[in-house]
Amino acid sequence: MKLTHYLVLASSLLYPSVSFADTLLSWKPVSPSFDQEFDWLKTTSGEWLKGDLITLYKEELEFDSKEFGIQVINISDVTELYTKGEQSIRLNDGTLLSGKLIIKDNKFSVAHNGFKQSYALSNLLSIASAEGIELGYWNAEVNFGTNFRRGNSEQSDYTISAEAQRRTASSRFRSYFISNFSQRKSLETGKKQDTTNDQRLTGSYDWFFSPKTFIRLADYEYFADEFGNIDNRHTFGIGIGYKLIDIRTFSWEVSAGPSYQTTDYISVESGQNDKETSAVINLGMTTQWTISKNIDFDVDYQIKVVSEDAGHYIHRFKTGIEIDLIGDFDLDLTFYLDRIEEPKKAGLVIPNKNDYRFVVSLSYKF
Repeated sequence: MKLTHYLVLASSLLYPSVSFADTLLSWKPVSPSFDQEFDWLKTTSGEWLKGDLITLYKEELEFDSKEFGIQVINISDVTELYTKGEQSIRLNDGTLLSGKLIIKDNKFSVAHNGFKQSYALSNLLSIASAEGIELGYWNAEVNFGTNFRRGNSEQSDYTISAEAQRRTASSRFRSYFISNFSQRKSLETGKKQDTTNDQRLTGSYDWFFSPKTFIRLADYEYFADEFGNIDNRHTFGIGIGYKLIDIRTFSWEVSAGPSYQTTDYISVESGQNDKETSAVINLGMTTQWTISKNIDFDVDYQIKVVSEDAGHYIHRFKTGIEIDLIGDFDLDLTFYLDRIEEPKKAGLVIPNKNDYRFVVSLSYKF
């Protein structure tokens, strides 16, 4: 075989290898062929997710991936976003927009009825679906805690709570319910005796007319405490609030407003009225702090200034730590304090001013 034949054979064997290596070195991922049934999101790592955009609030974007479920992604980690339908969008200056949303090159565009507006991504405050998918506005949590004591004493304690929130680009509805029940069994008689039995239900609706200022259009609280001598207490009010600090990991807001309160007592002294009504000045403060990816800390303090016959000052304080466990389950460590400055005497007995407890519970978010 001639030398030229060897050269041709060697080059034919070598050429495919060189071509394949060059292909590997120059290969780049191809952008997906967009299916308009889904929203599409690209992260800074180059990965694409398809699914449904749920919401954006405090720089955290919730995206329901078709493959991986709900993902919480910081807006700084999003390089591209394309929505299939219209979104309700709020800017930092309070402006409300509606339309299909595109995020690209650190900017976002809103398209509606053939018109397109573009803004710097730093102007984006919040996003909520404008397609009428009601469940996309809501998040909720249920919580259960219990304690059993056996031996020289026999006692059972239960705490059940639930909360729900509906959030859009310009409004917020919040509701909270908690019930505490304790029962002790006498070792001498064998009879069970209730030692705690109280319930509280709250609800409020806020409308944000600027990113930090909101009007509380409705504020309601129901409270009953058998051992606090309160058969039922209803408070109706309105108010105004302001976010002193509102960043991704920390928020602090205050609120104030007038209310009206009615209270029915279980028992009173002879000649005393078993029902009291009072005007109320309601002051509140809430703080939420994301300590780490898996630990949240919150404080909620409310004080009602009422007439002396209705209690004078009514305090409600709640603080605790929430620790992420597995999936949607969390461990909650919560301290509660309720105080009535002038409790109503039940016959000859004056209820204690302070009612406090520490609860360890398991919660589920959905």
